[in-house]
Amino acid sequence: MVDLTVIYYTSNYEKPSFEEKIGHSLWETIEPLGLPLISVSQKPIDFGKNICVGDVGRSGQNALRQWQIGAEAAKTRFICPAESDMLYPTEYFQYRPETEEMFCTARPVYIIFASRHFVKNYFLVPRTEAAVVVGREYLIHAVDASLKGKDQWWRNVEWGEKNKEVLPNLFLNTRHEFFELPVPIVTFKTEENMHRKTPFRKGEAPRTLPHWGDCVDLIRKYVA
Repeated sequence: MVDLTVIYYTSNYEKPSFEEKIGHSLWETIEPLGLPLISVSQKPIDFGKNICVGDVGRSGQNALRQWQIGAEAAKTRFICPAESDMLYPTEYFQYRPETEEMFCTARPVYIIFASRHFVKNYFLVPRTEAAVVVGREYLIHAVDASLKGKDQWWRNVEWGEKNKEVLPNLFLNTRHEFFELPVPIVTFKTEENMHRKTPFRKGEAPRTLPHWGDCVDLIRKYVA
């Protein structure tokens, strides 16, 4: 019995060729597992069951809203997100928590800074909301709690403006644990990313990773 739905969400700000390659990789990974896919986008896309929310703008708040909308449309006990700039191994989609009332965050997650003038290595990311497996209803209620008192949508201002977004804390007052993957998740930091900075650990920065190979080759395959 299928008990997990993949929620792919995007603001459609990345280059179309890049998102298409990321989406193709995702589909190739989950299709053999028979998992349903719901995409929540700001432009119509032909990817799984698509829900287009319109041009609401990109922000951390809107990303959570889109994820929540996908969860509300899902029919399974569990859901997991898939972002438009991340590569996920099969094992991520095979994990199931012991309870529906807990966020289970996958690790390790590495980031590649694909923009020019950045060192080309894999850098370890402490934690990301885009790599969790969680009960569907638990996620829906957690988003409501983290965005309590806020409007449905919030459009991020242009870079350099003073009115910066206060990022919502999805994990506030929730149960949480980590689970380990034999193959890491990889995310790209591109010129089109919403945030220009991402926390990472400077101590561990390999040039190659199992399964994914050399980071420069991966950039050429997906970003270039």
